[in-house]
Amino acid sequence: MAMKNYRLHLIRHGRTDLDGKGLYLGCKTDPELSPEGIRELLRLREHFEYPPVEMVYASPMARCVQTAGVLYPDAGMTTVPQLREADFGEFEGKSIQELKDNPEYVSWLSNSLKNAPPGGENGEDFLLRVVEGFRFVLEDMMRCELYDAAIIAHGGVIMSLLAAIGLPRRQVYDWQMANGQGFTCFVNPQLWQRDQLIEVAGILPHGASSALKGLEQAVEQ
Repeated sequence: MAMKNYRLHLIRHGRTDLDGKGLYLGCKTDPELSPEGIRELLRLREHFEYPPVEMVYASPMARCVQTAGVLYPDAGMTTVPQLREADFGEFEGKSIQELKDNPEYVSWLSNSLKNAPPGGENGEDFLLRVVEGFRFVLEDMMRCELYDAAIIAHGGVIMSLLAAIGLPRRQVYDWQMANGQGFTCFVNPQLWQRDQLIEVAGILPHGASSALKGLEQAVEQ
């Protein structure tokens, strides 16, 4: 008997007052959604479709938990610590302009996969953590026999995750998305067990234009 696919909707949290200021905002900064960010999510929910889910798995950070409440007020919610934003250490809350002459910042940029900000985590550790969080979600869905769920997380978390385990194969920045947007993914149990890969099937919310030109074509290839 064929095993049933699992459907997961990966959605970036709504806007905060700190977004767009060019600051490194990681797990040490925990702003709530701005009033405009909440209104924007409500408009998206009103005019487009976020498919129904049985459970929402959210980063424990306020902006993600609040987004889950706005988009899926009637669904259950589980927070997953591994899906929190990256730890930028001493660079947290600072801008590129402030840091550009800092030798530790220059060293970090030269190889952020291996090098970590002072007091922070490097790219490899961040990715391992995020993939571990995704495995927890999938194992929980399988254990509870849930076939439709959403993950509400941060842009960097979703981009890194899809670059690591998403099909079609794309670089990190090819998976950019606006606040409140994201991707529908299918997890085929055989493909996951064999290759640890998931299939990106579409853009969320359904009916909204993508923040990245050509992304629809990339997903269809």
